Amino acid sequence: MARQDEAALKLLRWELEGHGDQVMEALLRHPDTTLAEAVTLIEQEVPSLSPQPPASRAPSAGPVRPRPTSELDALDQEFQTFRHLLAPLEAREFEMQLRELAKTRDREGIAALRRRIRALSLQATFWSDLAAKEKESNAIALLIVRRGHGVLAKAGETAYLDDAAVAEAIRRETAQARGTYVMHLPVGRLVVMNGETTAIVALFRRAPGKDVVSVLTKTVEAIEENKAAASRTFGNAPLAARYADALLKLLTKTSL
Repeated sequence: MARQDEAALKLLRWELEGHGDQVMEALLRHPDTTLAEAVTLIEQEVPSLSPQPPASRAPSAGPVRPRPTSELDALDQEFQTFRHLLAPLEAREFEMQLRELAKTRDREGIAALRRRIRALSLQATFWSDLAAKEKESNAIALLIVRRGHGVLAKAGETAYLDDAAVAEAIRRETAQARGTYVMHLPVGRLVVMNGETTAIVALFRRAPGKDVVSVLTKTVEAIEENKAAASRTFGNAPLAARYADALLKLLTKTSL
């Protein structure tokens, strides 16, 4: 389990450092391996992704930190927990902001850093949960949305999509014209298929391919062409959940 968690966090770190496309190509070369095995192979194929055994990491550990005595101390300790998820430049900027806030005690600045820490925590939890799964799939989560009226049904690991910032980004995408839109998130690729009145939002680890777009297109068309059946299905919470689960399973098979 620890090996899977470490592998998931490495993928996230590589994404934050700007190596997402390079890692995605390497992952596609090893579709049948576990996450931990794929990361090991990627490190062998692309040595530049893995830092050399650093002489600088030992000094950075520093003394054991005391129990936090203030809000900023607590924020600093949380930052150290998730520091490895940030690119080096971002980490240094965060530390500079902490030092500045120690002088100014600006409440809005503290709140902004707290939101940043929460986003990092959410990403770490997301990858840890996915790494704990016995079998990984490319399709992670799914939302079926009535455009302008909210979510009709959901399936999979949707906690990340429920985050306020991510949910607002999804709302903006589903408000666009009919068509297919792709968002690049720290945890994967979000495909938004907008129909006339319905939208399907699907989260994938990596680019899903044309077959998935075809499935999403046909599903949106089927929902909009059979309004009475759709109304019965999405008006019943258990039925709506089963429909979403079945669609996510279909996407899982299609996007292997």
